[in-house]
Amino acid sequence: MKWVTTLLCTISEKSVQLALNRLAIMKLMGAIFGLMILTALSHSTEIGSDINAKKNSGPIADRLAIRELIESYNAAVIENDAEAWGANWSKDGLWNLGEGQEIVGREAILRHWKDAMEVFSFVGMFAQPKFISIDRDTANAHWHTNELAKKIDGEMLRFIGLYKDVYRREATGWKILERRYEILLLEKPVYKSSNSKEWR
Repeated sequence: MKWVTTLLCTISEKSVQLALNRLAIMKLMGAIFGLMILTALSHSTEIGSDINAKKNSGPIADRLAIRELIESYNAAVIENDAEAWGANWSKDGLWNLGEGQEIVGREAILRHWKDAMEVFSFVGMFAQPKFISIDRDTANAHWHTNELAKKIDGEMLRFIGLYKDVYRREATGWKILERRYEILLLEKPVYKSSNSKEWR
């Protein structure tokens, strides 16, 4: 019976060794799999992620800075402040208003904006971002806009639009490099405008 005991011991040792080998292989596979997951996650969240992904991506601080840039742009429209409005643009910026209207260069863009604003006594402009995507020192975003305008003759207009933007990080911060505009809805409200003194 001694040989049986020896055989059982040998089998037991081999089984233990085999189990240890399997455990080592499983640990190795787990480590490899974990590394693959971490690599995939790092690529999906890195600053240089696909700028055409059309979703929020990149550092939150940069996305916030671009929100503030567009808030400054909108406030300048409401206040009819040409200097503040122009300061949001890159020197070589491009403004495309659709229907073949493409203006290049901050000075030309500012002149066009001043001319356009002359027909209005007031313009209210508000924007909601669809997404803001950062790619190192460039970024893009889509904004849905809501504009309510009163012309000099008293006519009221409402525009719902879409801006497709490209931005560039400059020494003074983020600036608008391109704005491409599309009107989604143009409405002529049936009501007449009034200033606050008339209803207080």
